[in-house]
Amino acid sequence: MAAENKYIHNALKQVHVETPTTSVSGFSISGLATYLQMPELDFCVDLGECPLSATSINHVFLTHAHGDHARCLMRHHSLRKMMGVERDSVYYIPENIAERAKDWIRAEALFEGVAENKFRLPTIVPVAPNELQFLEYRKDLALEAFEVKHSIPAMGGTIYHYKKKLKEEFLQKTPAELIALRENKVEITREVYEPLVSFMGDCLGESLLDNYRVFQSKILITECTFLSPEDEAMSVKKGHSHINHIVHALKEMGDSVKCEKIILSHFSMKYSDKYIRDVIAKAIPEEFKDKIVVLL
Repeated sequence: MAAENKYIHNALKQVHVETPTTSVSGFSISGLATYLQMPELDFCVDLGECPLSATSINHVFLTHAHGDHARCLMRHHSLRKMMGVERDSVYYIPENIAERAKDWIRAEALFEGVAENKFRLPTIVPVAPNELQFLEYRKDLALEAFEVKHSIPAMGGTIYHYKKKLKEEFLQKTPAELIALRENKVEITREVYEPLVSFMGDCLGESLLDNYRVFQSKILITECTFLSPEDEAMSVKKGHSHINHIVHALKEMGDSVKCEKIILSHFSMKYSDKYIRDVIAKAIPEEFKDKIVVLL
């Protein structure tokens, strides 16, 4: 394996994954850059790089402060202005780093020569764990963030599709009867939150089981930084996931895994493309193989 690890397996080339729920376009290699665009959801996770394709996306969630995930947040903001996008993008940032993020953004602007009296902060929404909030421009979508274990404070999250459905007891009613019930102030619908996509950000593998509801999402995006047996201890030390921990989580969840696709990302630069694919193909239990997608 060591002989293969001479060249980076992907030097920032965007990868595209199609699923029945949403397309996922992005890039994620540990230490280099991570960004994950979901155009149909008008949502992007992290901006370690900012391709032009991201400029049309109005909602960006930052999982944590490490540069390979965060450094192009304001590049996104600037490019939108340069390209004439008038609508403000909304940046969802964990509440424990939101104020420091504002200081960083201000310092970056001043470093680039923006006059203090002309500086304006972009729209920043502090995000608390385990609280649902609707996206600014997509009221049919709600974000719920959750804490994960990493080397610094970090979050993952789930995007839910919000809709109202007729309550079970009213399914056989005629349209006229339903109108009459509404006129009598009877609540005939119930709120439904369907988990579409969960993303883990950088985290220890145990965070998957800590936040086991992610396995109810149609799409799960989770990091898989380390693969070789000798790197398992390193994964824990660095606050990252090892393939063995992902396999353990899948076995623990078993039939409770409802995901259509599980996208593995954020591989270490030390592994070759072939090594990554070979190890994952051998490690993933047979019953989950058709769900696994390697983001390379």
